[in-house]
Amino acid sequence: MQNNAAKLLAALGNCIESIQAHLATMDDAQLENLLESMPSKSIAGSAEMVMLIHLYRDIENRKRGSKVLPFPARKARPAPAT
Repeated sequence: MQNNAAKLLAALGNCIESIQAHLATMDDAQLENLLESMPSKSIAGSAEMVMLIHLYRDIENRKRGSKVLPFPARKARPAPAT
């Protein structure tokens, strides 16, 4: 049973990576068109919801210029006293 679950999770991971790679090849207009064609309501955990999350992430990353802070954000260290 665990072996089957591991295989399914690996396949799911491969599919998600393929989606991300495909979205990276699309231009901004194509991403916006795809977003508009997606259903406005989708069930949590569904394929549509996963796709929407990846679409929103890619669009936002492009708007920000891929300047996303690492999580958790590192705090600035105080300058050493001289």
